Amino acid sequence: MIAALVASAVALAAVLEEENRALAALDLAAAAALAERKRSAVDRFVAAEQTLRKAGTRAAGHERECLKDLGERLSALAETNRRMLERAIAAQDSLVRLLVEGARPNDGRYAPAGSGRRSRPQDHPLSLSAQL
Repeated sequence: MIAALVASAVALAAVLEEENRALAALDLAAAAALAERKRSAVDRFVAAEQTLRKAGTRAAGHERECLKDLGERLSALAETNRRMLERAIAAQDSLVRLLVEGARPNDGRYAPAGSGRRSRPQDHPLSLSAQL
């Protein structure tokens, strides 16, 4: 039973590490593609932990130390993951706001290209970068 908990924790750590790498690169598509694997890894970890608790199984000695270290590693990865997700969401929000503001006509009305609407003095070409 403890082996199942360890295996599920290691698998969850691997998914978190992969997602954190994708988020660090602001590769939101790659991070989103990991959602199902992450959900599945979390479900397996929670099920393994619940099985141990219901059975009253307790780790001792070396197993206890290994589980403690693994728990600390998972906590650190989860905290990093949370911060990276918040950063990615903020970046995405900023981009959406920028695009909405840039698409808004000066007079508040829709003005298709070629309609003769004069450009605003502040209209400039826009370039976006994934690097923040």
